[in-house]
Order: sequence, then structure tokens, then C-alpha cells
Amino acid sequence: MTLRARFAAAFFAVLLGPAVTGAYLAWTYWPKSMNAPNPDGLRQRLVAECAHLSATAQSYAAAAVTQSGDVPGPWLICGQDAAQPLSPPALAVAGTRYQGLAARVQTHDAGGLVTGYVYAVRPLDADFMSQLSVAAGGTVTLADFGAPGAVQGIPFSVSAAEPAHIRDGWLAAVLGSAVLFAIGLGWWLAGLATRPLKALLRAVERVAAGDLTARSKIGGRDETGRLGTGLDRLIGLLQETLQLSVTDPLTGLGNVRQLGDALRRESERASRFGRTLGVLVLDLDHFKEVNDRYGHRAGDAVLVEFAGRVRRVVREVDLTFRQGGEEFVILLPETDVAGSLTAARRIGEAIREAPFPLGDNDISVTVSVGVAVYPRHSRTATGILDAADAALYAAKHAGRDTFVLADVEFVATAPRQLPSASAGAATGTTSPRTSPAR
Repeated sequence: MTLRARFAAAFFAVLLGPAVTGAYLAWTYWPKSMNAPNPDGLRQRLVAECAHLSATAQSYAAAAVTQSGDVPGPWLICGQDAAQPLSPPALAVAGTRYQGLAARVQTHDAGGLVTGYVYAVRPLDADFMSQLSVAAGGTVTLADFGAPGAVQGIPFSVSAAEPAHIRDGWLAAVLGSAVLFAIGLGWWLAGLATRPLKALLRAVERVAAGDLTARSKIGGRDETGRLGTGLDRLIGLLQETLQLSVTDPLTGLGNVRQLGDALRRESERASRFGRTLGVLVLDLDHFKEVNDRYGHRAGDAVLVEFAGRVRRVVREVDLTFRQGGEEFVILLPETDVAGSLTAARRIGEAIREAPFPLGDNDISVTVSVGVAVYPRHSRTATGILDAADAALYAAKHAGRDTFVLADVEFVATAPRQLPSASAGAATGTTSPRTSPAR
């Protein structure tokens, strides 16, 4: 199970409790409070109707009009007490199916004797029954007096407007929706909680794979933000440390450790794709005299200036290294013999064209260059470097301040061990030779 799934399960467990509790309470109280019939509402509606009918009958009596209406009997007579609009059993007869609701008023003669009644009648039609149903919160139908379902002696029965199975279906739907909502919300909250952790994990995996440009990009003052900031700072320091381990601290060029890896990588690429690789080995002429005459600080300044001029001459894809002392190596990917010789000539001109400034003094500096091209002069990384090195010594013997192309028949008798950035700066031997003073 993934981390997000575990978080989602925990959030779901927390959210499901309130959802189930709310559904249970609705299941328990909804039928009683929301869907149960309301007999009091029915009685109140009948009280209001009887009051209206009584006022109508009194107005008829005052006008000396006897109004029985055209509603057939029998009628359910409203009582005289407004608190009890019907007066069972005096006025409601068991087994009678009433057709109307009526209020009556007595009429008297001049002597005060009762002479008759005036009636106001409301038919118990579908419209009136519908009004009673709304007031009762259920379905109101006529019933025999005293029959089961009759409301407090009133010949009306009230049933729930919504069947139980429909209510149960709605409640089940609500519960299902609550569960789905809890699942969705839990998954979303789990995503928010695990997103910083995933970013940290991705950054760590990229760094473990060798990509030191990876960053978590997580900030903030909480624990996760501080962890992300600390991880990014640690990766940055690791990147700086690795850069220092493969860079010459004086010139900023690659050092001998980086040279070994780069030469192997470029020679393998040239072999795989059938390309050429130019290798230049450079050595400053009479550099020892500069150190002896002006001091090592001046010699360092010359090396820094030399590295800067070389950078301005070579292409961006070319790789430049300080192999040690005043000796440098340049790798020219996808460069043939003609291109390598052109690069060597341009480097010599760039070094020769202007004196090197040393405070109040300016000195002239020249460079000797040995040129070899893979695979013409060798088909191995160490062999091509040895071929260029031998060509450098040939340039020294030729009088310096020049460049020499390696001999096609050159074969190293004791190939050097190329250093590796991963294995350390291990050095080996080169083919025996006698060299002039540099």
C-alpha cells in the first residue's frame, strides 16, 4: 500500500464516523419529526374552517336568509365551542359517511323562541381534502366515526404522505453519498499531506542517480518546509564539493581526474557513432624560467591568463583540462585532422599575439602543441593521449612555439593509466623518452 493510500485510509476512518452518525440520526428521527402525520394541524385547520362557516351562518341569520346550500347530506355539524369544532358523539354518528362540513345558527321569533336554523356548508370535495392533507402533513381521507385511524373522534384518517420504503431509499442514498464524500475528501487530504514527502523523495532519488541539479523546492517554516530547505542546501553543498573535486582550483579548468573520465566517454562516443575526436596536448615554453625569475605567484598569473585565452579560442563543446603544472589537454569532439590542426594554430596565435601582463612587467609566452586524432592515431583512450603527448615532445624538439601532428605509426609501449573521477587521481607511466627542458 502506498503512503497516500495509508493516509487516505486514516482520513476516511476519521471522516466516516461523523457521516455514519449523522445518517443514523436522520434514519432514527426523520420519520418521527419530518414525515409523521400531524393531527394537531388537521384540528387547527378544521377549527379555522368552522369559524369561517359560523361567521357565514350568522350573516345569513342577520339577513333572515335560510341557507342550506346544494351540498347533499349528511353534514358534519361544527360544535358551538370554538376549542372543539366537532362535537362527537353528539353530532357525529357512527357509520355515517358525511358529505359536507356545516355550521348552524338558531333563528328566534320576537318572543325569543327558537324558530329554526340557518346553515353554512362546505362540501368535503377533493379540493378541501387536499387542503386538510397539507395541514395534516399526510394524506387525509374520510373515515367512519370511531373507526381505526380516526383522529380523536373526528371522522378523518391521516396516513404518511411518503411510504416508508421511499424514505428508507432516500436515507440509504444519503448514507452512500456521505461515504463517497468521505472517500473523496480523504483521498484529496492524503494527496495534500503526501505531496511534500513525494517531492522530497523524488529529489533524493534523482541525487542518488547522480543528478545534482535536483531540488525539492519546498519552503516554509513548518517541519516539512525546513526539511526541504535543508535538503536543497545539502544538495547544493554536495554539488559544490563534486565540482571542486574535478576542477583545477587555479585555472577553473577540469583537472586530471575529470580528464580521464571525459577522454573515455568521448572516445567511446566517437567509436560508437563512427566519429573523430581531436586531442591536443599543450605545454607552455620555458615556464620554469618564469617561475625562477618572477616567482611562483607570477607563474600562477600566467597560467590563469593562458586558461582564459584558450577558453576564448575553443568552441563551447570542446573540453579543456589542466593535466598538471604547465601542461594542458584539449578534447575536440567530432573534429578531424584538419580541424584539430586549425585549432592548434589558433591557440598558438592567441598565446603569441599579445604579452602577458605581470604587474609592471609584460612577458611574451609561447606554447607547443601536440596533435592526435582518434581513430587515425589510436583506437584507445590511453593510446590517443600518448600519441598527442609524443607529438608534443616532437614540437619541443622542433624548436617550440609550434604544433606537430602525431605519427600514424605511433604505438605506445607502456600505455598510461587514465585517472578516474570515481577512482581517484591514480597516475601511471608513459612511454620512455628523453625530453628537452620545458
